[in-house]
Amino acid sequence: MKFITKISLVLLSALAYYLIFYANKIIFESLEFSYGVNWIFIPSGIQLLLVLILIGEGALGIVLASFIIGLENYYLDSVIRTFITALISGIAPLISRKICFDFLGIEKELLNITTKSIIQMSIVFAFVSASLHQLWFFYNGKSDAFTHSLFVMAVGNLIGTALVLFSLSIVSAMLKKNKSLNE
Repeated sequence: MKFITKISLVLLSALAYYLIFYANKIIFESLEFSYGVNWIFIPSGIQLLLVLILIGEGALGIVLASFIIGLENYYLDSVIRTFITALISGIAPLISRKICFDFLGIEKELLNITTKSIIQMSIVFAFVSASLHQLWFFYNGKSDAFTHSLFVMAVGNLIGTALVLFSLSIVSAMLKKNKSLNE
């Protein structure tokens, strides 16, 4: 893949994640539980989706957008700490992708995605992302209710990820059906 194409994919991923984050913030602002923790977090589904499809370019886009979002909303007393938070946002879906494909046997091409695989991927990502983030926030003194914040973040990530993946699955099925009708 050409360098320009890779850069474009990183920037498009960053823009998509950034816009979805702020849309989620506006729509579900009243459901924020604590520092960086939401009962419904649609951007988590976008994180996993970008990494499932674009792998490294998606992860880099998430890191870039998360760093900017962190500077704007969740500054952790230093640029380095804020950047580490952004790295966690990009690494968590990569770890989850690896677990889902290598240990759960989910098909890498995602052509025949099942309800079971969507649920599995959503649960894995919700737990990995929430655990890494909450450990980091707790370490930095931003979460004094570690267990509660971990639970709520995992639930918010699970809901957001499942909504995005199920929506994609439904759209994909509709497109396949439409294509077969037109042939």
